[in-house]
Amino acid sequence: MEYLTSSELSKKWNISSRMVAYYCENGRIEGAVKKGKTWFVPAHSEKPADRRCSKKKINTGDNSIIKPKAINEIEKTDAIYHTGEVYNHLGFSRETLRYYEEIGLISPKREKYSQYREFGFYDMSHLMAIDFYKKRGFTPIQIKKLLKAAKSQEYKTILQEQMDTLKNDIDHLQEMLNRLEKAKDFYDYATDKIGEFEIKTMPSYYVQESISSVASFSEYREKVLKYLNLDNEDILSNMVRAITFDETGCKGSGMYIVMQLPSGSKENLFIKGGKCLYTTLIADNNDNTVIEKMFSLCHKWAKEHNVSLRGIVYIFIRFVTLREQIDKNYYEIWLPLK
Repeated sequence: MEYLTSSELSKKWNISSRMVAYYCENGRIEGAVKKGKTWFVPAHSEKPADRRCSKKKINTGDNSIIKPKAINEIEKTDAIYHTGEVYNHLGFSRETLRYYEEIGLISPKREKYSQYREFGFYDMSHLMAIDFYKKRGFTPIQIKKLLKAAKSQEYKTILQEQMDTLKNDIDHLQEMLNRLEKAKDFYDYATDKIGEFEIKTMPSYYVQESISSVASFSEYREKVLKYLNLDNEDILSNMVRAITFDETGCKGSGMYIVMQLPSGSKENLFIKGGKCLYTTLIADNNDNTVIEKMFSLCHKWAKEHNVSLRGIVYIFIRFVTLREQIDKNYYEIWLPLK
């Protein structure tokens, strides 16, 4: 009798050699014998029917309504799928399936000889159920928790907890979007009107703490970070440098951690808003000439427009462009008017 190897037969039947081996191992090819690691199949053997899917075409009537099939033609739940087929049919990658198995979210059987994962009807249905919860924001670990929820009340509690989590995430993302929009608006303004002067009203701020200088990083833990929600607030946006001056130059300087007060607040203020000379500057983050540039420009403008300054300036960093060695800071400058 003439025999073909599983590799030769795979080409004849247009399937993988692994599938031929699967048919042989499960006794679906009469006369197949195994020598060493190779299966030999009688050359006249017919290809077994593929239980994984039906190749019958669905008939439709004249009105394009699909005609129902008999239940025994549809409900074929004994098919076996391997990892690559799970990816093709359901979209789960090998890495995802491996991770799900590692954490105990799925438990596919293993083929006796090759140890390939085998996914039956329940496994495929279970993966679709996992995907159902994944698309509702659940992590694999959270989905595993659902496996242990035996009572309906437990499910309701878990679902409510997830809803609360998603709402908090939405609020957090909305806050982040608002901050980004403000940063972009300032960047657009600063790049178009850098160094120009306007008379604007500065918001009022409550001072929470002061530090020696922006470089006093050892003070940040106790004097800066404790006032911030580190999930939402960055350090730069909550710091202001206040400088006292006269026509001869800088007289004193301080760094403050501030919080903008809502309109109508009656908190004791340290930085009180009001009419200010307003401008923007751009400088490298290690440029020590920023203050001199600011004094020169502001005094010149005030003299030309016959306005008097109160002798204090507030400097905020409102935007930063990143570089490999030196970042550029975009400064917002407020000089209260008399």
